[in-house]
Amino acid sequence: MKPKFLITSFTSCSGCIVDIISSDIFPVFLERVTLTHFPFITDDNIIQDCDVALIEGCISEENQIAMLKSIRHHAKKVYALGTCAAFGGILSLSEEKRADPLSDYIEVNGIIPGCPPPSQLLGNVLIRLIEGRELELSNKNMCANCPITEKIDKNSATKILKFYPDSDEIEPKEETTCFLKRGILCMGPITREGCEYECIKQGIPCEGCMGPVSKDFTSNMVNFLSIIDISEKLIKNNAFFYRFSKPRLWREK
Repeated sequence: MKPKFLITSFTSCSGCIVDIISSDIFPVFLERVTLTHFPFITDDNIIQDCDVALIEGCISEENQIAMLKSIRHHAKKVYALGTCAAFGGILSLSEEKRADPLSDYIEVNGIIPGCPPPSQLLGNVLIRLIEGRELELSNKNMCANCPITEKIDKNSATKILKFYPDSDEIEPKEETTCFLKRGILCMGPITREGCEYECIKQGIPCEGCMGPVSKDFTSNMVNFLSIIDISEKLIKNNAFFYRFSKPRLWREK
């Protein structure tokens, strides 16, 4: 019997759903599962019993909570699809809107991080879910296997002066060096690996969309900043503290 899947979205850009639909594995996925609810491609809006629910997006409105809990009631397993569902996402930058991860309201069985999830990771996840296997995410940070980490001079401290490279520095270079050693803030030390280093390969530092290996993003950020020399101008910018999530105490205010 084919496993039953529910796929839906709350507050998001729909990029994670689009990532599923445009993936090479999607035709195979459609052949091997029964979709009980997928508003992007079906007209059925009734929440039915299912084996797996994939939910994209954060909770930003009160009326979304009841639907989320209904899905949890009908699903054997629920997975947070993408950074917004897993951690709150980019809406966390807003001072007006809430951006709560699904886990604030229901138990989730796992997360599929990324903004959107990397294609290779997403493909592997879909196969594992179809086959009824548990998800496996790396327990290492981005620096563990970063293609430019070996160029770090660990005995030399560099002051962090900017968030991104200048425009003439963004083109990928074979002989590039660690962003931190170039005075550019990179979230690699506190971010889970698994994205295939797509941003770094294009000459852009890690922003942290894969989320932390443990604890929450903000606590890891505070610890990280305490051991690097960052300019006063940058540290006064609260945006990077809440780039993809807010700490629970802030969300509960």
